[in-house]
Amino acid sequence: MSDATPESAAGQPAPQPARKRRRVWPWMVGGFGVVVVGVGALFTWDAKTMLDSSDALTAHATAAKEAVSNRDASALAAEVDGLEESARAFADATSGFHWSLAARMPWVSDQVRPLMAAGDAVDAMATEALAPLAQMDSLDALAVPGFENGRIDPYVLEPYREPLAAAVGALDAQSAALGDVSLAHTVDQVATPFLDLREQVDELSGLVGSAHAAAELLPSMLGGEGERTYLVMVQNNAEPRASGGIPGAIIEIAVQDGRIELGDFRPASSLVKYDGVGGLSTDEARIFGDQMQMFPQDVNFTPEFPRAAELMTRFWTAGGGDEVDGVVSIDPIALGWMLEGAAPVAVGPFEITSDNLADVMLSDAYFEYANPADQDDFFARASAALFGEITSGRGSAVQGVERAIDAGRLMVWSSAAHEQDLLQPTRIAGAFLEREGTVGVFVNDGSGSKIGYYIDAEATVTDRMCADGSIAGQTISITYTHTFDGDAESLPEYVAGEGIFVPLAEFHANVLVYPAVGTGITRATLDGDKIKVRPEHQAGRTLATARIELAPGASTTLQFEVDAHVDGVLPPEYVQTPGPREVAIERLAEGATGC
Repeated sequence: MSDATPESAAGQPAPQPARKRRRVWPWMVGGFGVVVVGVGALFTWDAKTMLDSSDALTAHATAAKEAVSNRDASALAAEVDGLEESARAFADATSGFHWSLAARMPWVSDQVRPLMAAGDAVDAMATEALAPLAQMDSLDALAVPGFENGRIDPYVLEPYREPLAAAVGALDAQSAALGDVSLAHTVDQVATPFLDLREQVDELSGLVGSAHAAAELLPSMLGGEGERTYLVMVQNNAEPRASGGIPGAIIEIAVQDGRIELGDFRPASSLVKYDGVGGLSTDEARIFGDQMQMFPQDVNFTPEFPRAAELMTRFWTAGGGDEVDGVVSIDPIALGWMLEGAAPVAVGPFEITSDNLADVMLSDAYFEYANPADQDDFFARASAALFGEITSGRGSAVQGVERAIDAGRLMVWSSAAHEQDLLQPTRIAGAFLEREGTVGVFVNDGSGSKIGYYIDAEATVTDRMCADGSIAGQTISITYTHTFDGDAESLPEYVAGEGIFVPLAEFHANVLVYPAVGTGITRATLDGDKIKVRPEHQAGRTLATARIELAPGASTTLQFEVDAHVDGVLPPEYVQTPGPREVAIERLAEGATGC
């Protein structure tokens, strides 16, 4: 499972900031030269050792990381021996009594401590993380397990559980240790490679951590230890919500020994509870209002999927359903990816394939069925039928699942606290608020219609880069375009709206922007004009809300200036609401002054 990259075009990893990947070790040695001037000749031999080992370390580390990403066990094994030797030499050259002494000296300690932490990190990465992985016969544990004869073996990852646990424990420890190192007074020659190393360890930790979570959770969550019951929440991107779209259909599934059976399914509109189901936090009630506990279609006003999932279980049981063990969320775009290669599925008057699935469910069905109740029913029936095709093992589910997880279109929540604790750090958990190094832009529809199908979004994120690889701030620009330019009267009422809440076929929405921790929004404009935004706090994260209104054929651009108010903030990951089509995201970088 992937837990490392943001969404760009739907299902594609977003490009990283436009800065050249540096060769970490030689630059770190260059930074070490600064320290030598301050503490004298005791470091001369260490400097030579670091220089001798740096080229080999760079080459082995890069190749090993590529092997893990490519799940190539033989290539990883070939690199680990050389990596261990080079890493140990580097680590030995950053330890000893003279280093401990230097770490207590003013200014010099600001240069020495990052080097010492880096030495520990590269040694642990080689010996405690990558070495156990290299001893595995296969790195298939880093991939999504697939269906075989309609079943996923709950114990398919059991042979990998211990080495994955050892690897993720070592990587998490070093990631935390590197994160605790202050670079406030560290020279750029040391800070730059240190930040690169920290980023690489974090990425590797996320990748291995997802595989470890899967190995630990599959036996129980796939019913290997007793039957499990889940809800599948199918989001309808034609009416946007923060995590994708309104939950249009709710499907109950039972999982026993890796086999999935469909149970009851209902349109979300049948679960409305006007007296509320409770469970809102103080922040949620203040920011989003009571709708989240009255309408199941609104549980994902928040970008925090675990909260939306828990609220959905309340609606399900309040509507007479049994207690469930968790919630899975998916959207029609992801369903289409997972059905690639499968035979067409007949639902009502439609022959649904992977190519037309999203268009049928998000648009065509509304022209076919005049009655909104019939439209809701079709969405629920089609969702159940298509999900059933996937769980039967037809189509390219494995590739589709990985793509959907990366795109934020497939998420999983467990009602068991110990299971959710393992899920929470992974991308499939859909947790946003605790991802401090991530900036999020989310859309909540205010039109009360399905006109969102016609809204395209493009984003440009420009990082203002400091010399050490951190950011001084960002400029985030998002353009929304209403692609329908025909006669609004020709659209079905459910799509165009009734002209009550907003004018016919117009798209109105609240756009929520959550800057990364350590940064804050300092200015906002709409089509070049300065605007006021509503500032808020949710679970410790700051956010600003702006309103957009689009007539058919129109475009509008929101721009946010973000400044870093602490040192050492790395370029944040960027995520935004997955739309009905690809979301175009461009990532740029420019030099900053005054860092």
